[in-house]
Amino acid sequence: MFDLLKISSAILFLAVTFGSGKLFSFQQSQTPNAPAQRVERSAQGLYQLETPRLTLISDIPFDDELKSWPGLIEQSIDQWQVYHGVEPSRMDGWHIQAVLIGDRARLTQLGVLDGVPDFDEGYQYGDRIYLREQPTVYYRRHLFLHEATHWVMWKLYGGGGSPWFMEGMADMQGTHSLQKGVLKLGVIPQSSVQVARWGRLRMINETLSRGLAPSMTEILAYGNAREDHEIRYSWSWAAAVFFTNHPRYGPILKELYGKGIDYSDSLSRRFRERLGEDWDKVLVDWNGFVSDLEFGYDLERSRVVQSNRRLKPLTPGGTERFLLATDHGWQSTGFVVEPDRPIHISCSGDFQIRQPGGPEGADWQIGPNGITYQFYRGNPLGCVIATVVSPGEQEETKRWTTLRIGSDGTIVPKKSGQLFLKVNEGSNGLWDNSGNVSTEISVTKE
Repeated sequence: MFDLLKISSAILFLAVTFGSGKLFSFQQSQTPNAPAQRVERSAQGLYQLETPRLTLISDIPFDDELKSWPGLIEQSIDQWQVYHGVEPSRMDGWHIQAVLIGDRARLTQLGVLDGVPDFDEGYQYGDRIYLREQPTVYYRRHLFLHEATHWVMWKLYGGGGSPWFMEGMADMQGTHSLQKGVLKLGVIPQSSVQVARWGRLRMINETLSRGLAPSMTEILAYGNAREDHEIRYSWSWAAAVFFTNHPRYGPILKELYGKGIDYSDSLSRRFRERLGEDWDKVLVDWNGFVSDLEFGYDLERSRVVQSNRRLKPLTPGGTERFLLATDHGWQSTGFVVEPDRPIHISCSGDFQIRQPGGPEGADWQIGPNGITYQFYRGNPLGCVIATVVSPGEQEETKRWTTLRIGSDGTIVPKKSGQLFLKVNEGSNGLWDNSGNVSTEISVTKE
């Protein structure tokens, strides 16, 4: 969290120096298996951990998890260097100071938070970050990496960018996995168990189901207001994941923030201008992304495939063919349908929907009707489904309505738009599919 209205009060904090003898006197103790660390405790009951990269202060005794944070910062630095394309020497000598707050009133009384504005969970100013203790170990670590990302963006680019980008980038990089001591930033969580207390997908699903999801225009226009904190962070995370990982929009965004950013809406305005005439395509891609976003989302395989040729209207009485890949999400057929005109789609071809030894432990060879004893989102797993997407109606963020096709189906579109097809399966299950479905699409003569 970074509140521009409170910067002036934060400047007062710069006079406070931890571990220097100016405020507290710490007594050193040994840290087993961590010779590079120095852990000290003050007479006032504060703890300090010191390494070349990190100084950590807290009123909470350091357990093994907190003592691992210096190593996490080092691993993060390695990944940030690659992500931002900077030479390792660029980050030489960088040092961050973090305060983990257990009892806020006590730390305030001791003067540790002098000049620091009120904040909900975390706060970054310059080379210092502040974190409130969290109910889960995962989310506390997430918050640490989130605020550290704010620090890195400030160091590299001079600011954080427009609010959606600032918080979205920090939340995206803070969303991590940690297995056998190996940290990976910027992951799409596989399950809620992996990211206890994170809650971003839950909030996205809730706002979508209640019709309260913000449009992309609204997300790009986010300000620094603190109300609806969880909704704003969740959708900022989704927008950052969508844009930064898209092969067309990601490079544009990176070029813009790479030239330097502040904390105004300048980045959003410049980004929107650069997208220009592609805006309708952006919204189609965005709603396709939102439609399939879930735990284990596959950024490559579920990316919407739009037609790379001029869209073609279906000719009454004629038949058009389209080859549907079963290991990818929504794919434009390249054809435009008209409202109230029945569209007949026939599908053929067997394909594999489970790899031997995979989740179900079997090689499932199926046809376009799918597996009728296992359903996903109301339709048989693996069956061919369709949707009609009208670019001009995509400003509102919402999931696409799906229509079951199977091996042979007729749909009557209620609106004009592009015809998209895919096989009905969650994004995290596409990786082990193989084979194609041959489709024939026709419009009956009047």
